[in-house]
Amino acid sequence: MYLSRNVKESIKIALALVIVYAIAMGINWEKPFWGAFAVIVCSQANLGQSLNRAILWMLGTLFALLGGWIIVASFPQDRWLFMIALSVWVAGCVYILQRSKRQYFWMTCGYVILMLWDATGGDLSLSYEEGIFRIQESLLGIIVYGLVAVLIWPNCSREELHEAAVSLLDMHRAFANRCFLRIQDRKKVKVLRDKRVELLRADTRLRTAINDASSDSYEIWECRRQWEAFGHRTTAVTQSLLKLEESLALSSDLGIMKFLLNMNDYLEVMRGRFKRVRFAIAEDEVAGDARERVVRGDVEKVKKELSTPETAAIAVTRRSLNDLEVETRALINAVNDLKSLEFSSSSTSSEREEYWFGLLMPDPDRLANVVRVLVGIWISYLAYLFVPDMIGGLLVVLLITIIAIIASVSPQINLFKSCIYTILVCLMSAPLYFLVMPKLQGFYSLGLMVFFWTFTISYFANRMFGAQSMIRTLALLFPQIIFNFNNYQTYSFVVYTNYIFVLAIIFCILAVSRNIPISSHPERNFKKNVNRLLDSAARLVVEGDLPALTRRSIFHRLYVLYHLNIVVISHEKILYWKEGIDVNNIKGMSRDQMRRVIDLLMLIANQVKILYGIDHSKMKLVATKSMLREVFIWRSLAGKILFYLSGEKRNINIKSLRRGYRRIFDRVNVDVGGLMELWENDEETAKGVSNFLYFLGVTHCISNYLDEFYKLSESVDWKYFCEERCL
Repeated sequence: MYLSRNVKESIKIALALVIVYAIAMGINWEKPFWGAFAVIVCSQANLGQSLNRAILWMLGTLFALLGGWIIVASFPQDRWLFMIALSVWVAGCVYILQRSKRQYFWMTCGYVILMLWDATGGDLSLSYEEGIFRIQESLLGIIVYGLVAVLIWPNCSREELHEAAVSLLDMHRAFANRCFLRIQDRKKVKVLRDKRVELLRADTRLRTAINDASSDSYEIWECRRQWEAFGHRTTAVTQSLLKLEESLALSSDLGIMKFLLNMNDYLEVMRGRFKRVRFAIAEDEVAGDARERVVRGDVEKVKKELSTPETAAIAVTRRSLNDLEVETRALINAVNDLKSLEFSSSSTSSEREEYWFGLLMPDPDRLANVVRVLVGIWISYLAYLFVPDMIGGLLVVLLITIIAIIASVSPQINLFKSCIYTILVCLMSAPLYFLVMPKLQGFYSLGLMVFFWTFTISYFANRMFGAQSMIRTLALLFPQIIFNFNNYQTYSFVVYTNYIFVLAIIFCILAVSRNIPISSHPERNFKKNVNRLLDSAARLVVEGDLPALTRRSIFHRLYVLYHLNIVVISHEKILYWKEGIDVNNIKGMSRDQMRRVIDLLMLIANQVKILYGIDHSKMKLVATKSMLREVFIWRSLAGKILFYLSGEKRNINIKSLRRGYRRIFDRVNVDVGGLMELWENDEETAKGVSNFLYFLGVTHCISNYLDEFYKLSESVDWKYFCEERCL
């Protein structure tokens, strides 16, 4: 009989819960719930994800208990200092987990320390003993679910990794072929958002599959470094293809084949590389060697037939083609290392540097989420202290911390929807609690009830919300709290209703805390991140012409790094909040306008990053003072427009930007022949000419995108779009 994956996973989690309760009650543990809690949070869509969570859960639990004991030892008698130290610990965990590759480790560190406090009932002298019990209970749940996941219908990630890699390489090949055909046909390239999104999603899928397969497949674990290098290189090729498409949007109809030398050979070689890489991964073969192929321009034809704007567009395309050649060559080397189990490919240190850069840099959204979590903790803690016999007690503090931490990595989550579905599931559990459980004769009948109840909730929650949804986790978790399975089972209508009230109190407090320090309204946060991106882009554009002494100061470097980080993460942040917007009920703009806004913002962000990375010192070797003055004028105009679009009230005129970059082209056109002659001098001067033309092409891209975004933004009613509505 064929069983769907959802049915199999629901059976596995139900069986694991029954086994955990059987063992815990068999050895007379007082709180079997914590073993069940470990099973619920560790159960994921595949074996690799489940094992990853299980390992991180245990490591996080040990680390949190160590931190908890240190805090208890430091402030044994002062509850206020203890609570402040606890808040600092949770704040650090929440801030790091939002950009960490090991999110679940930091998530566990944040709330397990509150579990310890709840388990002691506020009596910190019992913390060591309760900590040991908590490790035992969690370890039981992890071991049981791990064994069930491995032995019963193991959903190994190795096949998923193979499928993800082949799928991404197929998309690389199709995307590149579309660009190459436009080069040969001299047809205008259109930036297709759907194709770009599919490519980025396939890239993310591969990186996730590598992490999962490294946990549940011994073969992948043995060559995990090679797979990580392969994943890094595929991401680099993805980014190179996106930049190539953007550059071809300006130049593909100019006749690139005519002005760049040996393009037919280059395109044939690149097609062969994409084909070889795909075949090597699909058939487990070596990809062969790859020689360097540098695309060079035909200087004489460029001087005779192209204007400076067209020359700049060709220069941008040439740079993109050379970048793609470098990345595909590195990808072939990574595939060969993967098949030969060697590690000779270039280091992924740049990726690690980017990771630590993003992890440590200040981020307004991450700080706001930290404040939200702390506000929820302190509201519930003060209520616990000053409200006599508050329903739930420390359990309210613990559950608010858990839900708030989960919500910090899912800012688009609908709190009202989560509350409604969780309360609905708890109400559905009432007949079992009052009518079925008191009549059960032993654990066998109780085990059957737990199995069928868990299977039903898991099956429908997975279908409606997905295996990793917060609603699914809460729907499985809260009935376990209400049932409170143990060997001394008692049934009370008051206890049941108290838990329902606890759930209502928790969501009421979260409804307050999630709007501090800023509103959690998705439309407002969408607009806020749009403004933040445009503001940081403006500062990076203007930064290029600051004095060298200012740029060398440590404060200015931190200032630039902060804004560079905002531009780098803008895509993720904007899409995060876009997911929280009900596109069927948006006001002030249409779906097509929202899609175009996001597309243009991503294109602007990409070009600003490129502009910032251009070596300006080499440009000064070939650019006259008049040219550099026009560059300064363009930067000032572009910065003003970006500031205006970000919400700052400045008098701007989009026509002045067009005049600004046209003046740059006009100045260069006066001496374009001499500029191109410099190309044939020494290598250093040739780099200067190349960088200057590259700069002109990038400014042309930014100017066009800003022109289009300005018109689009003026047609959108942002005030109506951001208006508060019932969520």
